[in-house]
Order: sequence, then C-alpha cells, then structure tokens
Amino acid sequence: MTLTQHTAQAAQAFFDAADQHFEDEEPLLAYDNLWNAAAHALTAVAEARGWPTGEPQDLKTASDRLANEASDHHLRHQFAVAQQFRARFNHGFVERHQLADYCRLMREFVDRMLALLEACGQDDPLTPREHVEAALVASQAAEAEFTAGDIAAGSASLWQAAVHAVTAAALERGWSVDGHPEVKAAADRLAVGDATVIAGFFAAQQFHANATHGFMEPDDVARGLPLAHDFVQRMLDLVED
Repeated sequence: MTLTQHTAQAAQAFFDAADQHFEDEEPLLAYDNLWNAAAHALTAVAEARGWPTGEPQDLKTASDRLANEASDHHLRHQFAVAQQFRARFNHGFVERHQLADYCRLMREFVDRMLALLEACGQDDPLTPREHVEAALVASQAAEAEFTAGDIAAGSASLWQAAVHAVTAAALERGWSVDGHPEVKAAADRLAVGDATVIAGFFAAQQFHANATHGFMEPDDVARGLPLAHDFVQRMLDLVED
C-alpha cells in the first residue's frame, strides 16, 4: 500500500464515520471526523516534505506554506473551514445551512492533499521500516483519540496501525500486501495457528468496521483494545531491526 493509498483510505474512513454520525443525528462527532479527515491528509503532505507536525500550530503553518506555494488562497480557506469543524466540536458555532458547502470543501481539500502527495513522488511503496513508523504513529493517535472519547477516530487509527504492522512484516518476507484481502491473508499466515494473534486481528477488523458503523459498545471497546494493541506489537516484533 502506498502512502497516498493509505492516506486516502484513512481519510475515507473519517468521511464514512462523519456520514454515519450525521445520519445518527450526532453532528458534533461528525464535525470532529471531518476535521480529522482534513488534518490526516494535510499531516501526510507535511511529513512527506519533512515539515514539523507535532504542535497544534504546525498544521496551520503547513496549510499557509502550501497556499503560498500555489498562490492559492482558496486552499487556505479550505483549511480554515476544517478548523471551524474542530471549533464546532469544541464550542458549537457552525450554522446548519453551511454544512453542505463545508462538507464539499473538506472533500476537495483532501483530494488536493492526495494530489500533492503524488506530485511529491510520495507514491512509491513504503519500506517495511516506514510501515513500522507509520504503525507506531497511528497507534499513538488511536490512544489519544480513545482517551479523548472519540471512538470513531480511535477505531480508524487503530485499524491503520494494524494494517501498517501486518504490511511491514509481510513485505519483509516478500509477500504481496495490496488491499484488505491480502492484508488478511498475510495476517493469517503470520498467525501460524496462534489463537492470540488471530483474536487480535479479528479485534482490529472490528475496530475497522466500528469506524464506519459505530456499533461497538463501551464493553466491546474495552475488551478489544488490548487484543488489537497486542496484535500490532506482535506484528512489529516480527520485523527485524
């Protein structure tokens, strides 16, 4: 899976979760996921260019730099809209009549970030070590999101951590890993009859589905988290230093 494909998949998971939250009349959670989709895509571009992303102001700086490069203030406006979704989640001031246009702007923004990734030559396949690093970043993001109570975002990030971890171990063994069926096949091969690993990957798949459909109860999340995190670590342990 390339960096662009990974970013597109993660952003789509956030969009799907937002759609579900709108349908369930949970607008604040939907707004948070729309922000996460935009932030995830922008973070991928910034990291691909070697720009800092660790501080809250870094993403705003990155959007300004990209807007200046392209001499396009519309891009700056799109990111400002993303920030409004985050502010709406925290404080509640986006008007309902703005939603359709704002949601469209978020999808356009993510599409532009994906195009920038391709233009930067970042569509080359990641190395096993890069997948390990991506798994660690996604795992840390999942912990922060679950702690903040954002179960949909945490579920999406935890699944991405699992995918990167499996992919790292599989690629090191020369196996093809392109898409969910091959990820699952690789996980099955790596499990070699280990029930704990099998249970861990099943838990990760449950979180993948939960990011879109939000069906997991608090007890389900509590039971699944240690299994999925253990699975990610077990896969990473299979990758040579």
